[in-house]
Amino acid sequence: MLLYRCLFTLALPLVVLALLLRVVRRVESFVDFQERLGLWPELSNEPIIWCHAASNGELSAARPMIEKLKETNALLITCNSVSGKRLVQSWALKNTQCRLAPLDLTWLHHRIVQKNNCRMFTLFEADFWPNRLIALKNANVPVSLIGGRISEKSAKGWARFGGLASRVFGSFDLICAQDGASEKRLRNLGGQSFGPRIALKSLYQAPRPHTRNPERASTWLAASTHQGEDEILLTAHKQILERAPHVKMILAPRHPKRGDEIAKFAQTLGFEAKQRSKVASFDQANALFIADTLGEMDKWYAASSICFVAGSLVAKGGHTPFEPLAHDCAILHGPHLENFAEPYAALATHEGARMCLNAEDVANNVLTLLENDVATRQRHNARNALGAAQTLDQVLDALQHTLKS
Repeated sequence: MLLYRCLFTLALPLVVLALLLRVVRRVESFVDFQERLGLWPELSNEPIIWCHAASNGELSAARPMIEKLKETNALLITCNSVSGKRLVQSWALKNTQCRLAPLDLTWLHHRIVQKNNCRMFTLFEADFWPNRLIALKNANVPVSLIGGRISEKSAKGWARFGGLASRVFGSFDLICAQDGASEKRLRNLGGQSFGPRIALKSLYQAPRPHTRNPERASTWLAASTHQGEDEILLTAHKQILERAPHVKMILAPRHPKRGDEIAKFAQTLGFEAKQRSKVASFDQANALFIADTLGEMDKWYAASSICFVAGSLVAKGGHTPFEPLAHDCAILHGPHLENFAEPYAALATHEGARMCLNAEDVANNVLTLLENDVATRQRHNARNALGAAQTLDQVLDALQHTLKS
């Protein structure tokens, strides 16, 4: 722990300089810079629950629980990204304030706790900053982890620092892990107090689209693709068009800045792609639409009848199956599914999703699912597989027993 604090303190001038450069380049505002230094406007004097999620994905997954917590508590929500802060602000939640999370300095967190009546700190999914967690624990603020997840790779990294890991993961008064594998890893790293498991992304509810894409039945989506997947999926789409020229593809990269790179590769395959970042609309696209923006995934799910869940053809662990299913998409995926191993195992058992290993597999399965009865049956199977809806009641009850009076 001492080594971590020394290293972080030594790096602090460089970290502050990097944050100031973001202000100079207008990536962030000076107010954002102040918030990262813990220079927040005064909060109200009433008791608060401090909730933290790393960024947009974690915040969106946690929203149903946040909505429940705000019914009976004032909330402070922190996150690491400006886009995440804007997302929370767009929810316009009553009795809720949102700030960028402060740097991981013990004295910063000590000052925040001293100035506010914090009944509990709730961390959603992951983002294990040692000074923050230990400072809260030392201040007798209950600390909870909800939907906790940790990959095998991350767990091995933490295990190299056994003493630090034990203090960090032993600081939680309540851990509700995402699945059995994460619970086992968290327990091995020093976690002690475990409650009911909950996958926050399983609570996702799709918003009603304002309009339905009239070509939805012949449109498929490659959702949150990573480098190394786009080439495979675009090649698959070219094969699809050879047999079904009317089919459209929406490709939504995990990192939108890769949009131009993907468009250039698509040109080599003969596609004339339209890009959302160039203010194109889906209606303007012919065979391929590149959805290279943030915050619009619901729109692309709603526009498609089939979804290839990416991060699964390369070793990224796969993304959530719950969001495409909530939008009534038939699901395809690759072999790398570590992040959601249990839900995908249930889908496999119930024949609620199809695994693809290469471009030919993707093309053949998309074409098969375009036959309406096949897709309808697979969606039905998927709902049965994942339909044991996890209610919040047990977790909320566990949190209630953890709250500081």
